[in-house]
Amino acid sequence: MLSSLRCRTLLLACAIVGWCCHVAAQSVTPNLNIYTDKGLFYQLPITADTIHYDGMRLSFPRHNAQPVELKTTAIDSITVGTVEYRNAVLRITTEDGAEIASRTEWLRCHYSMDGGMLFPDFEADGRIRGRGNSTWSWYEYGGDPLIYGRRPYKIKFDEKQRVLGVNADKTWVLLANWRDGSFMMNAFANEVGRYLDFAFTPHNRFCEVYVNDEYMGLYQLCEQIQEGGHRVDCGENGVLLALDADDGPEHSPNATNNFWSASYRLPVAVKYPKDEALTDSAMAAIKQEFNAMESLVRRHNYEEVASVVDIRSLIDFLIVQELTCNVELDAPRSMYIYQTDSDHVWHFGPLWDFDAGFDFQWSDMYTGHTYYASQKLLYGNDPANHPNYSVGTRFFLQMFADPRFTAEYKARWAQVKDGLFTNVFERLDNYRAQLAEALARNDERWPIYFDTGGWDWGTWSWNEPSDRVHYDTEYASLRNWVRQRIRVMNTAINKYP
Repeated sequence: MLSSLRCRTLLLACAIVGWCCHVAAQSVTPNLNIYTDKGLFYQLPITADTIHYDGMRLSFPRHNAQPVELKTTAIDSITVGTVEYRNAVLRITTEDGAEIASRTEWLRCHYSMDGGMLFPDFEADGRIRGRGNSTWSWYEYGGDPLIYGRRPYKIKFDEKQRVLGVNADKTWVLLANWRDGSFMMNAFANEVGRYLDFAFTPHNRFCEVYVNDEYMGLYQLCEQIQEGGHRVDCGENGVLLALDADDGPEHSPNATNNFWSASYRLPVAVKYPKDEALTDSAMAAIKQEFNAMESLVRRHNYEEVASVVDIRSLIDFLIVQELTCNVELDAPRSMYIYQTDSDHVWHFGPLWDFDAGFDFQWSDMYTGHTYYASQKLLYGNDPANHPNYSVGTRFFLQMFADPRFTAEYKARWAQVKDGLFTNVFERLDNYRAQLAEALARNDERWPIYFDTGGWDWGTWSWNEPSDRVHYDTEYASLRNWVRQRIRVMNTAINKYP
C-alpha cells in the first residue's frame, strides 16, 4: 500500500498531467505557476509531454533547457494560468516627512508592506536609520548622488514582525547593492551558505521601496546579523564577534565593545552580549578566550584547535571566501565568529557583505562597478606559505600548515564542488526572473555607469557619465566568472601540499 505522502505526491503529479492534457486538447499553452516553501516562484510554459514524475520529484522544462526538479514536499501550491509575478513593495513614511540622513540617529516611521503574490501584507510602526560604510560615507562627504544615491537602511519594528515569510524579529536590513551591477552577489553568497549548510544564513528577499512616496528602487531585505533563536543562536551565555576593521579600535576608537587580539592584532568587536550585559568582566573573559583560541591557531596543531574550533565551519567559511575572491578577508571586514552556550567552541560565520569580491577593481572603490577582470587566488597553490602579509589572511590560512586540516579541506571541496553551480544558480536564475520588471524600474530611477564622468582637469571640461552598466550583462558575467572560478579553484586545491 502506498504511504499517504506517496499518495499525495502521486495525485499531485496526476493532477498536473491532467491539466496538461486538457491544455493540449484546447491547443493553448498557459503557464504552470509553482510556489515553493522557500519563497521561490516558477512560471513555466507547459505542454502535455513536458512533465516527469519519478515518485519523489516533479521535473519541468526551463526556458534555458535545464530542468527544474522539485521535491513534491517542497511545493507549496501550483496553479495554471497567465499569472504575472508581482514583487513585494515596502512603503516607509517618516514622522513629519523627515529625510533619512544619518547612520546614527533613528527616525520614527510607519511601514506598509505589500507582500506581492507570495507573502502576506502588513502594517507596522517602528524606526529607521542609515547603515553601511562606503555608501553612506560618500553621501555624508557631499558626493554626487548619482554615484551613491540609493543608500542602505536599518529598520526596526516596535514589535516583532514576520517579513516576507521569514521568522519574526524586530530588526531588519535593506541592502541597496549599489556597487553590484548584477544585484546578485550577496544573494549568491547566501545561497552558497545554504548549500554548504551553515547554521544560519540570511534569507534572500527583495522588495521595491518608497520613502515618503518617493520611489527609492529595488532593495534586498534580509535579517540583521545578531544573536537570536532564528538567527545566530548563541544562547544566553554565548558570544558573537565581528572581525571588522571598521568596528575595531582603529576606526571606532570610542567604542567600548572592541579590542585588538593578542597574536595577530585582529580588530575584534563584540556584538553579543551587548549593552549592560557586556560588563567589564564579561569583556575580559571574551578577550581571554579569543586570544587563547588565536594562540592555538598560531601553533596550528589540529587536535588542539579542534578542541575549541568547529573545523568544518572554518573549512566551509574559507571555501566561500576563495570562491567569491572576497578580499575583505585581508582587513578583515564583515567576518563573523561565534560561540554557543551548548558546545562552547568557536564557529565561523555567518556570511555577510560580498560586493567587494569577484575581483572588484579597488582603484575605483567609491565610484566603480567593475568586476570579473581576473581569477586571482586569495590563497594561491600553497595557502600556508602564500606571500600575503595582511593580518586577516595570516590568521585564517594558518591552519593549512597542518596536513590533516588541508586534507579535510580538499575532501570537503571534492564533496561540494560538482553540485555547487547548478544548485546556487537554479535559485539565482529564479530570483532574476522574478525581479526583471523591478530591476528595469530600478535602472530607470538609478542608472549606474562604469565611467561616472566628472571634471577633467587635463581638458578643463566636464565629462558626462558614460558606459552604462546593464543588469542582464553583469549577471551573465557573474555566472560565467563563477563557473570559471570553480575550475580555477579545483586546479589550485588539487595542488595544495
